[in-house]
Amino acid sequence: MKYKDKSTGLTHFAVRLCYILLAVSVIAFPVLMKAQEGDWYYFVMLAVHGKYLIYPFYAVVPAGYIALICLDKILGNIKKDIVFDNNNVKLLNLITVCCLYAAAVGIVSFVIIALNYKSIETLILLAFGEAFMALVVRTVRNVFKKAIEIKEENDLVV
Repeated sequence: MKYKDKSTGLTHFAVRLCYILLAVSVIAFPVLMKAQEGDWYYFVMLAVHGKYLIYPFYAVVPAGYIALICLDKILGNIKKDIVFDNNNVKLLNLITVCCLYAAAVGIVSFVIIALNYKSIETLILLAFGEAFMALVVRTVRNVFKKAIEIKEENDLVV
């Protein structure tokens, strides 16, 4: 029996959309940093402080892609009814490592920026991090939901 759940499909789509959004961000970040006078305030502030944001951003991009790949594989496994598998556990562990790495880079960067400029532009980075964590939590939710369904099905068989 193949697993058909709109939530899992939507989450899988969101993860794959994040591949594109992350690539667009990688390309757009330097462009946004080249804002000239007369542009919107946000773009000017990004141009002024962007040099301190671009290095940590690019430092965490590989971890972001690794985590997205892991999420993609886990959701694919859920769709194939492969839930209780050591591979899924390894993928979740890898996601955790990627998130911890990104958090460490973010904290160090925030401290450096805050000490130099006492600015709060990095809060937008925290918001993106929270959105990413929502995808992670949603994936774990789907795993547990599927596990409950399998358990209930097995309880009926016995």
